[in-house]
Amino acid sequence: MPLASMIKFWIIPPLILIAAFVISALASAAFTQLVIRGGPVDRPRARGSHSTPTATSGGMAIMAATALGIAIFSLLFHTQLPRDGGHGFALLIYAALLGLSGALDDMLALNARFKLLFQVALALGFASAYPIINIDFGFGAAISLWPWLGVLGTAFWLVLGLNTINFMDGSNGLAIGSQSIALGLMVIMIIVLGPLSERTYYAAGLLLICVCALGAHLGFLPFNLPMGKVFQGDAGSLFGGALITGGVLLMIHAGVTSLWLGGYVLAPLLVDVLLTLALRAKSGAKLFEAHKDHLYQQWLIHKDPSHLNMALRVWGLSAFSGAVGLTMRYIHIETGLNLRFVALVALFWLFAVGWLWLRYKISADSAAKTA
Repeated sequence: MPLASMIKFWIIPPLILIAAFVISALASAAFTQLVIRGGPVDRPRARGSHSTPTATSGGMAIMAATALGIAIFSLLFHTQLPRDGGHGFALLIYAALLGLSGALDDMLALNARFKLLFQVALALGFASAYPIINIDFGFGAAISLWPWLGVLGTAFWLVLGLNTINFMDGSNGLAIGSQSIALGLMVIMIIVLGPLSERTYYAAGLLLICVCALGAHLGFLPFNLPMGKVFQGDAGSLFGGALITGGVLLMIHAGVTSLWLGGYVLAPLLVDVLLTLALRAKSGAKLFEAHKDHLYQQWLIHKDPSHLNMALRVWGLSAFSGAVGLTMRYIHIETGLNLRFVALVALFWLFAVGWLWLRYKISADSAAKTA
């Protein structure tokens, strides 16, 4: 079925969305040149995957382009943009604060525990405004959490999602491309499913933010991969991570999706981060210490050093995960059968088995070479 025929009405006129995307992409490409020429520099180090000094904190260009796109189209077309009650603005402030903290870290290398405490404080504030209280597992199984527990659980998701993207941002294109796929999925879901909700206005501001952020990410991407001239840095991974994880919460409160969307948009990244942390905890390694134990890092070291090949593999997994999530949502709408949680568990199991097999293969091959 063509996408246009599935859209009940356009929350924001399509020409405005297309123009916002293009302007944000062009602005991001222009701002990235400033970062390359005058931004902070990430010098080669043991835990890095680059061998030459490279400009970093390109996330500042992404943030600036996203904000510029939103400002231009909010001012020029305010009569055609639905009022969202300030929800989009709240998300943008939350993401900007995290992005700016990441930029400071790119320049000053802040203490890891201090960064985590700052993230937790902001996450608790945002979670208190958009807590997840009701959890639907499908097949009639559902629970309602105590409000305080819902806030804590929601804050945990925000911090986990932020750091998942941050930890996976160690290979050119991998994280920035995965962030773009997640934002693209969110744009599609809001456009198609937003009009079906009685609380559509919740998602209006979020839609413009996601479109501008998607354009800004893709405008930046070529300079990171294949050119390798600049990294997004913590500024980009924290800003993008906040938009994605916080945006999912707004989509839930807008009635567009369930909390399981967060798992679908970040599934391959979450599996690598969680299993790597479990592996390091089991071995007694320090969890706050920088390392190169992620599967993608081990693959680059022992199997294939191509960042492009690695990015394409992870992008494929991210796109597949997102497609499964969209399919489950479509099945739920058409048939009433809610398979979203069950399918997500199966997806995580599939990725986890693949992760363990690849880790074993890398270890076995490395042992054979040194024997």
